[in-house]
Amino acid sequence: MTRTRLSRVLGFADLSVLSSASMAPAYSIASTFGLMVAAAGPGAVLSLVVLTIPIVFIAVAFHRLCEDRSDAGSTYAWSRLAFGYRPGAFAAWIVVLSYFFAAVAAVVPAGIYTLELLAHVGLLPAALVNNAGAVALAGSSWVVVASALLIGGVRPTARASGLFLGLEVAALLLFAGLALTHPPAPHTPPLHLLTVGSRGMAGFLAAMVLSIWVTDGWEVSTYTSEENAGTSRQPGLSGLVGLILTVVIVLACMVAYQRVSDLAGIANHAADTLAFVANQLGGGWRTTVMVMTVLVSTAATLWTTQLGISRGVFSMARDAVFPRALSAVHPSYGTPHLSILAVNAGVMVVTLLTGFMPSANAALQEVVNASSIFLGLTFILTGLSCVVHFRRQGYRWTDLTRVVLPAAGTLAISVLLVVNFRSQSREDQYIALGGILAGVLFAALRRIPDARATEYSFPAA
Repeated sequence: MTRTRLSRVLGFADLSVLSSASMAPAYSIASTFGLMVAAAGPGAVLSLVVLTIPIVFIAVAFHRLCEDRSDAGSTYAWSRLAFGYRPGAFAAWIVVLSYFFAAVAAVVPAGIYTLELLAHVGLLPAALVNNAGAVALAGSSWVVVASALLIGGVRPTARASGLFLGLEVAALLLFAGLALTHPPAPHTPPLHLLTVGSRGMAGFLAAMVLSIWVTDGWEVSTYTSEENAGTSRQPGLSGLVGLILTVVIVLACMVAYQRVSDLAGIANHAADTLAFVANQLGGGWRTTVMVMTVLVSTAATLWTTQLGISRGVFSMARDAVFPRALSAVHPSYGTPHLSILAVNAGVMVVTLLTGFMPSANAALQEVVNASSIFLGLTFILTGLSCVVHFRRQGYRWTDLTRVVLPAAGTLAISVLLVVNFRSQSREDQYIALGGILAGVLFAALRRIPDARATEYSFPAA
C-alpha cells in the first residue's frame, strides 16, 4: 500500500529546536551582520529590534492559522484557503522562490567557512576563500549531506539540529563574553543603540530588510505541523519561542562584537564577519572555533530550510500545483523523499551558478537581498490570509491575535518593502519584479484540476 501521510513524531521541544536552529544565530550573524552594518552603520542593532516587532505580529498570525488549519504547505495552504486556487499557486511560487534563495544563501557561507577552516589549518591557499567557484563547489557538498539527513527522517533531523544548536549558542556566548572583556578597538566610536545610523533613513530601512533574513526560519515549525504529535497549538507557539529567544541571542552578540573593530572593518568583511571577529580577538584557536561554529550553524539552517521547502512542495504537489509525484512519502522513513530530492537538485544547480559571480561576497549579497524580499512577501501573504480567513469566520475587527496584530504586521512589512524598493540596485529590483511577474504567470497558467480543487481540504490529524 502506498504511503500518503508524514510520520507524526515531533514534540514541542523538537519543534522549538527546529525553529531556533533554522534561524541559526551564528549563521545569521555571519551572513548579514556585515551587510547590515554596511547599510546602516551604528543603526544596525536598532534596525533588528524595530523589525522584530512586526515579525512577532506575523508569527502570531502563523500560530493562529496553524492552530485552526494545520498543513505542511503553511503560507501556501493558507493563501489558497483565503483567496482560492490561483492566488494559492502564486503564493506557492513565492514560497518556493524565497526558500530556494534562502537555501543558496546558506550554502554560500557554508562553502566560505569550509574553505576558511581548511585554509586556517594549512590544507588550502587562503586565496580560495573568496573565490566564487571554489565556494560553490565546497557549498555543494553540504547540499548532499543535507539531502541524506532529511530523507532519513524528521526526528533524526530534529536531534541533529538540537545538538548543533547547543554547540553554536555556547560558542557565540563565549565569544560575546570575550568581546565584552576585550579592550575596545582603536578609533572605535562609543556604541549608540538608539540611532538610525550614518546613512539616514534609507540605510536604516535597507538594514531592516536585511533583518528579515535574521528573523526568518522560525516558521519551519508550521511547515512540519503534519509531523507534530501534540496539539495544533504547538507548532505556532514553538515558532514564537524560537523567534524571540534567537533574536535576543543575536542582539547580544551584535552589541558585543562591535567592540572589537570599527564599523568599516565589519562592513568590509561581510562574507566572513565572525572569522574577522575571532581574528580581532586574537586569532589562533579562536578563529578555528568560530569557523567551526559557523559551519555547524550553517549546516543546521541549510537542512532546516530544505526541510521547510520540501514540506511545502509536498503539500503543493498533493494539491496538483506541482506534479503529484512529488507528494510521495517514503515507505520506511515517512519523509517526502521525492520532493526533498527535487528541491536539493534545484539548490545544487543555483549554487553552482553562483560560482560565476565576481566574488563570493558579491554572490552572498545578491542571494541575501533577493531572499529578504521574497521572504517578506511570504510574511505579507500569511498576514493577509489570517485577517481574511478569520474575518470570514465571523471574528471581529477588534480581535487582537487573529486580526489586529496580523494586520499591523502585514502593513508594516508592506510599507518597509515598498519604501526600500526605491533605494535598491537595479539588479535587485529586476530580480524582485521578475520573480513576482513569473509567479503571476505561473498562477495564471495553472489549470484547476477539478471542481473539488476550489474547495480547500486540509489533511486529517
